[in-house]
Amino acid sequence: MAIIKIPTVNDSHTAHVTKCAEAEGKFGPQVCFTFSNGDQLYMPVKSAKIQLLRCGFDDGTKDDPKVDYHAVAGNTLHFSRTANRSDPAAAPYYNVEIATGGAPAPSKRLTEVPGVAPTARTPVTQSTTTSAMSKTLTAPPTRSRAQVADAYAWCLTTATAAQTAAFPKPTPDSIQAGAATLLIQLEKSGLIWQPLALATVVQALDLTPSQFEEPLPEYEEDNLPF
Repeated sequence: MAIIKIPTVNDSHTAHVTKCAEAEGKFGPQVCFTFSNGDQLYMPVKSAKIQLLRCGFDDGTKDDPKVDYHAVAGNTLHFSRTANRSDPAAAPYYNVEIATGGAPAPSKRLTEVPGVAPTARTPVTQSTTTSAMSKTLTAPPTRSRAQVADAYAWCLTTATAAQTAAFPKPTPDSIQAGAATLLIQLEKSGLIWQPLALATVVQALDLTPSQFEEPLPEYEEDNLPF
């Protein structure tokens, strides 16, 4: 067993990984890659995590993905160093790529073919008002004016009923604003293309009936707090 070192940009190493785990090294916490011949290569934890996540070895979490070290085992990886362009005198960066060669089938988490370096992942954002059920709803190829008109009419009727129940004297402006907001949320959720039922919309928009079932108390002019 030997400790593989790649200190300069001219050094590299390609090997089949049988184990990957965090370990305490001479310079603090590191990630240890153990190869099929028993050799090992140590890399700083921060650098290793960045490179392994770029390769696709994550636990599937969208917001804050963690490295799935168990998924690394069974893959042939290529390790190298890249010069620090902003500071040539500084230590070069570490690089890890899925290598060509006799690697077995990739982990179920990998969508890349061994031998092809995966592309960096683009962060995905999602509206907090869209529930999980909207993921299965997709818009049809074409959008007719009748669909949009029917959806807006439904939103206008729903906003009128909701505000009438919640407020003593809703105004046309507030109803129009409520209808527009509801229409936007329906569009984001994909529900504009579905049969519009109140229970479905409430569930998709994460609303609860208690938000509009009980009207606000009415104040006499003399009892206003200002």
